[in-house]
Amino acid sequence: MATISSVGLRQSLALIKKAYQNAGRNPITTASDLKLIVPVVTNKTSYTFPVLVGDDTFNFPEGILLNRADAFTATEMGLFIGKKTSDNDTTYDLFSYPNNDEFGATDSDTFKTLFNHATIDITINNVQYLQNYSVSRMRTVGITQQKVGQQEEFNATYGFYPMVPTLQFSGTNKSTVTLNLPSSLTAAGSGSYVIILQFRGFLSLGASNLNK
Repeated sequence: MATISSVGLRQSLALIKKAYQNAGRNPITTASDLKLIVPVVTNKTSYTFPVLVGDDTFNFPEGILLNRADAFTATEMGLFIGKKTSDNDTTYDLFSYPNNDEFGATDSDTFKTLFNHATIDITINNVQYLQNYSVSRMRTVGITQQKVGQQEEFNATYGFYPMVPTLQFSGTNKSTVTLNLPSSLTAAGSGSYVIILQFRGFLSLGASNLNK
């Protein structure tokens, strides 16, 4: 499990602010997240995540999307599976590995495909910023795992992997975030599963090209 240090975060923030200053801009920049969510679908081997507000056709209330006036620079990325009891369920836990107790043995075996062999591609304005980025980097299993009558140990760093702060989403850019699987997740038929791709980083208010 790799994590970004507080020193690394300060260095990333300094680089982001310097880049804006070099462009003659000084937007308010603060720590923030994006949380992109898609439902697991049977017989599907490629998933495209919504990035901008208004692009999520499922309208998951727990999602965090980017406003078109803003920009977001990622410093960490994490991928998780959740099992919802309904479309509006916002109480489910996020897991960075196939959890037998939460998903059952059969579905957990299916999710090994996701955590061990899936990749992520990210293209912004037809420029490839990530290509064949392995999801296995983000697979994290806690030392204390869930058992009957025992809650799993959760850690804020679980499931996240640090990134060089060169990936920036802008509200006016065409951003395509794709998850690729070697085979479909057949567990889709046994529960309301969702895949969550969460970015941690820095939000720059009013920094998209809308405000140039």
